[in-house]
Amino acid sequence: MSRLPCDVSAPHGSAAGYDAGCRTRAMCPNGQDSEMLSCAEAVVRRRGDYHLLRLPADQPLPRDGNVGVMTSSHEPVRAVHGTPWGYARGCRDASGCPNRLRGAMTCADARRRYVQEYAARRSAGVGTPIEHGTPNGYLLGCRDSRLCPGGDDGVSCAESRARHRMRIARAAGIAPRAETLDSGPAIAKVRALRSQGWSLRRISSATGCGRTTIAELAGETGTVRERVTPVTLRRILAVEAR
Repeated sequence: MSRLPCDVSAPHGSAAGYDAGCRTRAMCPNGQDSEMLSCAEAVVRRRGDYHLLRLPADQPLPRDGNVGVMTSSHEPVRAVHGTPWGYARGCRDASGCPNRLRGAMTCADARRRYVQEYAARRSAGVGTPIEHGTPNGYLLGCRDSRLCPGGDDGVSCAESRARHRMRIARAAGIAPRAETLDSGPAIAKVRALRSQGWSLRRISSATGCGRTTIAELAGETGTVRERVTPVTLRRILAVEAR
């Protein structure tokens, strides 16, 4: 069977050649008699071989699989594990990092060390001066409102960051969180009604509040609700024992 010509921008016999458009064996000039794999075969071979995955994507692969003596003019693949870059790419659990089994630094450890060193440099005044009273100041390490000198308007970096996030949320259509109050008065009222023989269903019906809310205020679910909305508090306090 004659082969269809396929001109791609990457070398044939490589994963990059496959990505560039050489998707079938019939299209690739590297046939079964060639010393190099076709682009489609190279993609399949790389998927199951970690050593091959570390080679450049445009590295042609030999059919006999002997890549140990192959050389490449490209720069070596950047190390991933044991670096903050590896952490950023998703290796965040130290127990799952391959470096842990080798006794080397994990990605989580590398990230932690980087953050500590960065914070130390910022505290020592190294780098671009922090513009206090801005969200960027918070991102650069000024996160304690008690220590922040604030901007010209007296707003700390942490407060500026909080306001910035709130503006973004409102622009995205996210409603502000409902105001809540201490549930102490509601707890006292619900438990007083319970001591007078009121059932949870009766209290729920009289107040218009959910039975789960009433049960949590009564302390009969194992957890006690510490905060309630103003509407819930007003409804409970308005009920009179009869």
